[in-house]
Formats: sequence, C-alpha cells, structure tokens
Amino acid sequence: MPAWPGGPCPDCGDDMPPNLVTCQTCRALLNPDLEMNFVEIPEFIPLEEISEEEMNKEDVSSSGNSESTSTQVPLVEARGVYVYCSGCRSPLKVPTNFLGKNVSCKHCSGSLVISILPGLTNVQAAYVDCPHCNERIKAARQFLNRNVACKHCNGALNIHLDEPPKT
Repeated sequence: MPAWPGGPCPDCGDDMPPNLVTCQTCRALLNPDLEMNFVEIPEFIPLEEISEEEMNKEDVSSSGNSESTSTQVPLVEARGVYVYCSGCRSPLKVPTNFLGKNVSCKHCSGSLVISILPGLTNVQAAYVDCPHCNERIKAARQFLNRNVACKHCNGALNIHLDEPPKT
C-alpha cells in the first residue's frame, strides 16, 4: 500500500499534499487500498442505583459502629500521592512522608509544598497497595477517604489520606 503521493483529491478535486490518509476538504479516503471502518456503538445498559438506605448502611459500616452487621472495610493508609509541579506542570509521584514538607521538582528544580489542603499544591491522586491482592491502586482525589473497590480483585477498602499534624 503506497503512501499518498500528493495531487488532486479523487472526490472533490482539491489539491492535497503528500502522505495524507483523508482529504482535508471532503474527508474522502485518498488511498484506494483503504476502506472506511465505523465503530459500533454498544447498547446502553443503565447502572443500578444505590438507595439511600444502602448508602447509610455503608456509611455506618465504615464509621466503625460495632452494632453493624455488615463487614468492616479495611482502612488503608495512602503510600504516596500524585501532584503536578506548580512551575513546569510535570506530574510527580511523592511518598506520603513528604506531605506538608517543601520538596523540589525533579524536572525543573522548582520548590513546592506537598499538601492535601485546598489552595496549596493540588494532590491529583493517591496510591496504595490493596490489602487483599497486594496490587498497586491509583485513586483519584475524589475517592480518597471513601469506600472503594480494588480494580484488580474487587476487594473493598478505604483509602485514607490526611494532612500530617504541624510540628
């Protein structure tokens, strides 16, 4: 299958530069060896809604109420966080022992304070090792301090991340 050599589009006649797949004007395929392929849209299947009673049961079980009959969700401390450098916007993976401390970016050597408090360096996500299967899990900020399921084994856990006390 040779590359498009350049020249007029077979459909609209506009002149197109070499090495294109489709015409920039009419989107027609320029190589006769290629054919249009369409993506089949899957059937929509709505997710089951969780009732307020079930949500309240889940909140009670995670708060440590001994009267609850549901299983306890293990509380797992985050091993580290993902942040973006405020200077060069590069992603950084930072262990939790650096929370609240001044660190330097390995890309631009800029200085930043790693904090989960709003308004300071924004923690984008955290990572933990699943207590059920020991696989690494990366969880976005909105899932921190909440009950979640491991994507590897579907085991329940609560990823805990708090700002360390000021010393």
